[in-house]
Amino acid sequence: MVDLVRVGAGAARDADATCPTSLRWKAQPLSRAVGRFPKEQLDDFVLRPVMEVLDRVEFSGESSDDVFSTVHDVGGLAHPGVTRFADHAARTYLAAEFSSAGHSMRPVRELWVAQRVLPSVVWELYAWGRRYESVDGGLREFRFLRLGAARERSRGEVAIAAYAAAFGTPAEFPDPWSEPFRPSGRTGAERVRVLDVGLVDGSVTPLFDGTAGEVEAYFAEHGRARVVEIARGEDVVPGFGCGDCKRVAVCRGPVRMPGLLGVESGQGSLRTVSISGLRYYRTCPAQAYLRTVHLPRTYEYSPEAELGHAVHAWLEAAHRGQGTACRPDTMPPVTTPVADAAWSAGKWRVEGEFANLGARMLGHHVEICPFRDAPAIDSVQVEPQLTFFDTVARAVVVAKPDLIYRECGHWVWRELKTTQKTKRYYTDPLEEFPQLALAVSVLAAGGLGPGGAGRIELEILRPSGAEIVVIDPTDDERVQTARRVLREWAGPWRSDHTFEARPGRNCRGCPVSVWCPSYPGPDLDEKEDETGAA
Repeated sequence: MVDLVRVGAGAARDADATCPTSLRWKAQPLSRAVGRFPKEQLDDFVLRPVMEVLDRVEFSGESSDDVFSTVHDVGGLAHPGVTRFADHAARTYLAAEFSSAGHSMRPVRELWVAQRVLPSVVWELYAWGRRYESVDGGLREFRFLRLGAARERSRGEVAIAAYAAAFGTPAEFPDPWSEPFRPSGRTGAERVRVLDVGLVDGSVTPLFDGTAGEVEAYFAEHGRARVVEIARGEDVVPGFGCGDCKRVAVCRGPVRMPGLLGVESGQGSLRTVSISGLRYYRTCPAQAYLRTVHLPRTYEYSPEAELGHAVHAWLEAAHRGQGTACRPDTMPPVTTPVADAAWSAGKWRVEGEFANLGARMLGHHVEICPFRDAPAIDSVQVEPQLTFFDTVARAVVVAKPDLIYRECGHWVWRELKTTQKTKRYYTDPLEEFPQLALAVSVLAAGGLGPGGAGRIELEILRPSGAEIVVIDPTDDERVQTARRVLREWAGPWRSDHTFEARPGRNCRGCPVSVWCPSYPGPDLDEKEDETGAA
């Protein structure tokens, strides 16, 4: 039997969380999915309606006005927020300015596929996006589509897209996907351009412009080895991508923990969730969904939130020393005058009073640093990505603790919170912070591997001091409470299939409100006052 290896340009993107094994399986169309799950009621492929609208305008001769009037009928059942974005994205794309460099360009429906047929294997390279060529066929232009603003892409992506354009032959999508492409028509072009197009604002970033010879050299340097790497990938990196992997049901990557969320799915689809995702869902199901499908977001961080992220990032870097205790001289200083105070950690920068507040918090951390006068510690992991597969809920659960380590053979899970409040503002930490409930359930079930269930720690940093709240994962009452909390948070999310909006005061700070048809507008307070007066 002849093998088939098919690599799309998107498989070569730079992403630390991308699983090499999953990419290898996706590059093998002849491999079958193990443990198929039903599809969601809502179509979560945001670009599908965008592409179908553009196809109707560019290939069917329909006017843009006619197409946009029926955009809600395009493709499968889409969330209203996705439909609104698709309308915006298609209009933005059609209005974007592209330099023709003196060439008259026409759209191309078929993919460009570079195919190499060997006795034992067929290799295929292609790129998914929009394609155009000059009337004489000498110039081909490939355009990546990005939900947000245009920007650079990995050299591997660009190399594969450019190579498929320069040396590929037109071909329709095979049906079934396990069949090889059947290219026909003119092969290759003399010159190739590759662009990245931002659908949120119509921005365009040139990625490559060169002759076929230059494409060949670029691919030899940046593409060929990446293609082989994708085709042979063996490392397992579980995470948010597990939900789309055809072999997740038999993969050794995600830790199997049936019943972790305390809910059943029946014969539901496979979903992926984090505690942050459940928190967004509690605020508004529509917001949670539109975040999940990665619609462009407005800036969502208050100065207090920026400070919290900066403190987290500082300690993440400090704890990378694998068990080295923090010292006062390694923390940012409190600065006078306040206007001169500033420090950065990771991508976060704080200035002025917030910089000094953070410096005080970090100074107090030194007193309760987990590595200060610590006994035997090993297996230190700073902000690791942990992935669990609840086979009962049919959910991949992704968690990112601030710190986990083994102390004298027992696991410790620490979470960090920053606050300017001087007193506790909650009754039970498991109720207030569901990530602690997840930690209790995981440790109680031995989900971190060899080692006993030690403790969960909540580190609370204030400008005035620090506090450690300890939770025992071997305490039956704490375990039962943790399971109840997870069940209450996950139950409504698991049973929801439409993710309707819940308009209210939370709309004011919602980063995806621009796409939500239920958004009441910026004058929400005035509307509520009028309603109350009536």
